[in-house]
Amino acid sequence: MTIIAVTQAAPLRAKAVFDGVEDVVAEAWSVFEEVQDLSKLGVEVAVTVRPGEILADLVVRKEAAHLLPALVKELEDSGITRTETGFRIAGTMCQGNVGLRILVDSSRITVEQIEALVASVDVAFDAYAGRDEHTGWAA
Repeated sequence: MTIIAVTQAAPLRAKAVFDGVEDVVAEAWSVFEEVQDLSKLGVEVAVTVRPGEILADLVVRKEAAHLLPALVKELEDSGITRTETGFRIAGTMCQGNVGLRILVDSSRITVEQIEALVASVDVAFDAYAGRDEHTGWAA
């Protein structure tokens, strides 16, 4: 039996890379359209996709604040923490494969909406200590 060791990786072809980039950009257009539609409803979305990570950041404006509790209930492992201007809710979706952060300006929502929001998360303020401030996940 002869074993042949391959010491060099297959050559990288510019056409294959360009085709991959073109596919990603084509998908981005459909994401762009959805982001535009959500913005009209009062939810601003920014999606970051990197190798091994998908992260969605949402800013909920006043006209969509009433949707916050229902949105948060859809998250897995959600937690809430205070920020200088309001709250940050962090959680996951898609069986933990996508991180989601929601920023809420407390001056734009009512006390009742804040109470409903706090009641809808999995982890309360005091239990939130020890989590990463950016993702909300356990450190």
